[in-house]
Amino acid sequence: MAKGDLKGDFINEAYSQMRISGLTVNPTSEDLEVALMRLENMMAELSGRSICVGYSFEDDPDPNSLHNVNREFWHGIATNLAIRLIPDFNKEVPPTLHMQANQSLSNMSGRTALIRQVNYPSRQPRGAGNTLRWGRWARFYHPQPGAPLECATVTIAIDDINDFVEHFDAYLRDAETIQSYTISADTGLNIISDSLASPDVLYRIEAVGNADATTNIFQQVTIIATTSTGRIETRRINFQIVGAE
Repeated sequence: MAKGDLKGDFINEAYSQMRISGLTVNPTSEDLEVALMRLENMMAELSGRSICVGYSFEDDPDPNSLHNVNREFWHGIATNLAIRLIPDFNKEVPPTLHMQANQSLSNMSGRTALIRQVNYPSRQPRGAGNTLRWGRWARFYHPQPGAPLECATVTIAIDDINDFVEHFDAYLRDAETIQSYTISADTGLNIISDSLASPDVLYRIEAVGNADATTNIFQQVTIIATTSTGRIETRRINFQIVGAE
């Protein structure tokens, strides 16, 4: 584990950046707790804006947990966090810090932008050489639906096998638990195993693709959870299957 790999390192660097404005007060344990909450909220906000840097969210955030963000984005996260913490100390954001934060945020947005490939329109002819295999009614392209452009969409390559977890902690009420669940997947995904560790459903997925071996297809995993109080929650997790490198 290298220095800078922990969530607490973002917080320490943010306070270091804040000292540019003359702040000399050492943060208390309450300040650090608030800073961790601000960090989680900020990263959730960036994720909601499709700025996907791979940040690792947790049911119970811990400053000693790995954040899973590539180093090229560390400075941007620390400086933007500093801007959100400065008002707590009745300080103004210095122009130099403001400029660094803006530039880094633009870099994160530009480097992680989700861009949908434009399909040929349905009125675009495939060409005589491309239609012989498909019959007379396949003379035009048929655009395929793509997965939603959001950080929550999972990109997985054909033949890859990975573990995933669906969190229900934010949905559950006090003392409520997940009592039972069902899980299913579209034909391009194979559920190898699944288990319940309330409030989480854990499952392992293999990407098998479809029969004609086309790639870049949109598939879903559906989880229906029933709580101890009888409430039912349906979750659909989006997968984009791509070709193996």
